[in-house]
Amino acid sequence: MKLPRLQTKLQAMKPKQPRLEPKKNWGSGRGGRPWRRLKQKIHTRDEWTCQCCGRVTMELELDHIKNKAQGGTDDESNLQSLCVPCHKEKTQKESRL
Repeated sequence: MKLPRLQTKLQAMKPKQPRLEPKKNWGSGRGGRPWRRLKQKIHTRDEWTCQCCGRVTMELELDHIKNKAQGGTDDESNLQSLCVPCHKEKTQKESRL
């Protein structure tokens, strides 16, 4: 009978226990609280205006002027507000390079 063997295997397996301590870097990446604050600050600085087409909208994305993969930073001087269509177009152009 296979069930007794299965039961002994299940008893021998260690259950996965949840982490009790919080992750040390939780909320620090993009999407974390510091990033959201920076995003809000840049959009306010740019007066909620797309820096590419001049469109005023609440649906803006934060863009790295010099892409991080090419050595850009998260410094405020390297960030700009772009509307979704302009950000999408810029990202596509950068991916072709």
